[in-house]
Amino acid sequence: MLDYLVLRKEKKNLTKHFDEILKLLFEHADHSEEGTRSIVSECLGKLALIQPESVVTQLKERTKNPSAKVRACVVTSLKYTIFEKSLPIDKVLKEHINAFLELITDKEIDVRKSILVSLNYIAHHKSKIVSSLLPKYLPYLYGETKIKPELIVEIVLGPFKHKVDTGLEIRQAAFECMYTLLDTCLTKLEIQEYMGHLASGLCDEYDIQTLCHLILIRLSKKAPTALISSLELLVEPLRLCVTSKAKDEAVVQQVERNNELIRSALRAIQAINKVQDIESVPKFQDFMKATVLTGDLSKIYNDISNQ
Repeated sequence: MLDYLVLRKEKKNLTKHFDEILKLLFEHADHSEEGTRSIVSECLGKLALIQPESVVTQLKERTKNPSAKVRACVVTSLKYTIFEKSLPIDKVLKEHINAFLELITDKEIDVRKSILVSLNYIAHHKSKIVSSLLPKYLPYLYGETKIKPELIVEIVLGPFKHKVDTGLEIRQAAFECMYTLLDTCLTKLEIQEYMGHLASGLCDEYDIQTLCHLILIRLSKKAPTALISSLELLVEPLRLCVTSKAKDEAVVQQVERNNELIRSALRAIQAINKVQDIESVPKFQDFMKATVLTGDLSKIYNDISNQ
């Protein structure tokens, strides 16, 4: 909020140079260095606070710019227009937000990732700006939670070949958005559909799995009845996680990482097991008896339960 107050105080000094500064910033929105584009995005967002209608309109025009860097830059700038206090720009953003959200269908992954990050930020702080449009864009959000083979590239390092998943960051951004929406826009979500996509995240990489475990904990509190109705979808992914073993050649860090992932899953399972009427899901009860409450897992689970 301090930044906004400073900008308001300096408004008179900025006014006579406003158009010149804005023009200069837009010229650098296509800069080759990501760091420069990040600064440009922040500056554009702060200027939009001073002249909301004018700047947001110009940002909106550039959502159709041929350059993916420019499209990502203007979308990222939306983050810097959001403050907890109600501001004049909120009304302007709500009026034009549809044009920015359309970039969730952009052909360039960096643009789609940028809009997901901004959507997450807006949904967290000012959910009313986007909530009415969520039903239209949720299918695209869910579409970004899937592992896409075409985004996995093979890099040759001398005699070695290494696969890099270039879609990991956007999947993580999508699940982070799902986590936020569960808290701020629950009534706009169809939980059974939501759970289907959550199930795929439980089989993803470490960071996404741990995020999905946090989502499960939140679901157990926010929508326990809906969680129970779809719980059978999640039992097998959770079983695979808690029974996973580090490879024989794994180094200490990899072993510790696998153990922490198991603990993360068990914390989610413990939260689910507290839900009222959980005994109505036989598959989950069988999972608890046959897997979680046996052997070494039982000790870890009891330790977590007693914390």
